Amino acid sequence: MKQPIAVTVDPKCGLGCIRYLDESVRSDGSLPLFRDPDGVVRDRAFCDVDYDWNGVLIDVTSDDDIIAFEIIDIDEPELVSIARDYAVANDLAFPSDIRAAAARNTAA
Repeated sequence: MKQPIAVTVDPKCGLGCIRYLDESVRSDGSLPLFRDPDGVVRDRAFCDVDYDWNGVLIDVTSDDDIIAFEIIDIDEPELVSIARDYAVANDLAFPSDIRAAAARNTAA
């Protein structure tokens, strides 16, 4: 299971970032994550989604490696749950407490 290399939280707005690849890796874009009615979390291209985006993105490389998760508000349990479920499904470790991990700037 791949561990995060950095965890950050903006103290003013609760925007969280869990990074798995360093900043030298070129991003090929971002994909929103959604929980389907069947409970499975999936990524979709922005052109394939409705306008009810909930606030979780993954940044990916051209090979679809996950660079980072961006969560619009880490104080919203469902958003954190969506990111955590997707991370686990993709063999990525996810901090149990994002704020604590950000305070240490390491994975929890």
